[in-house]
Amino acid sequence: MTLKQYKICRIAIVFALSMLISVSITLDNYYLPIVFVITAAAAMYYCKKQLNAKEVMADERDYQIAGTASRYAISIYGWIATVGIFILMAISPSRDNALYIAAQCWAFSVCFLLLANAFIFRYLIKKQK
Repeated sequence: MTLKQYKICRIAIVFALSMLISVSITLDNYYLPIVFVITAAAAMYYCKKQLNAKEVMADERDYQIAGTASRYAISIYGWIATVGIFILMAISPSRDNALYIAAQCWAFSVCFLLLANAFIFRYLIKKQK
């Protein structure tokens, strides 16, 4: 498979995945998208294995830029989310209000993101040694 065929394969998989997820959510089936995402990941892996690329697809600069971008994205998201969480908690009239519950969900998602980032970072450092 050439690089052009690989890119077309990826686009076709993403197109099919988005269409299938849209249809299954419209039909109120929320379990099928999980199966579709796993199948699409397997198909992407298969396409990548079929690729006969003699050219460089990514170099160290790409990985360094991606790491820097992800660090900035996590930091910016963390700060914006923190301010948003406190604003939602401040304007909610009671703890039973939907705004307060949404703020709590957002807070837990931010905590999970930051903890996952820390654990993955530690894992990757230990793996390099």
